[in-house]
Amino acid sequence: MSRKLILFDFDGTIADTFPVFLSFAEREGFRFDKDEIETLRDLSMREAIGRIGIPAWKLPFVAGKFHRHFRRAVGSVLLVDGMSEAIRRLRQEGYALGIVTTNSRSNVIRILEREGMISCFDLVFSERNIFGKAGALGKIVRRFGIAPETAWYVGDEVRDMEAARAAGFSSVAVTWGFNSEKALRAAKADRIASSPTDMADPFLSFSERDPSLVGSEISGALPRKEYENIP
Repeated sequence: MSRKLILFDFDGTIADTFPVFLSFAEREGFRFDKDEIETLRDLSMREAIGRIGIPAWKLPFVAGKFHRHFRRAVGSVLLVDGMSEAIRRLRQEGYALGIVTTNSRSNVIRILEREGMISCFDLVFSERNIFGKAGALGKIVRRFGIAPETAWYVGDEVRDMEAARAAGFSSVAVTWGFNSEKALRAAKADRIASSPTDMADPFLSFSERDPSLVGSEISGALPRKEYENIP
């Protein structure tokens, strides 16, 4: 079966945003030593939030503060080494590409425009609920009439793998982001990628076997520069 649509998480997957998170944590009084950071990487987001001591009712407030902090630091955010090249290769092969993130859409678009990558993506979707990505993935495939089993979600966290499974997507877990490989394997990702090349190559190998299966149907269905959230 062809895999025509690939959606990506942004923070930790496409962009190395961990330094921004650490600076925000220090500003808010959440300080971690190296051992504590490694422990957090083995935990799901819910578990990590509990470990840090942020009550659930406060999450929307903290998320809003982080987005504002991120906006001020956006000029210092770099893409993961090799990710730009991998994404461009997927686009050249005809895949429809999108981003589903809990960061703000404006933050993501500023970085993509700065890096000359905005034309690589058919949509950028910002989900306000940090545990609401499954609903966002479902909205996208319903909006464009795409069978979820023909789509992939690429992310760096346990919650990304959970969202993909709940939405009926296949999943790729990347090991260079927030969660450890141990945690991602426990989350039963369909594929584990240790580098951007490792992430992209299986998709490219598939398209090379039968190029007619890739891209034309979905690329035609997704409007270019669909940056607004999908109703």
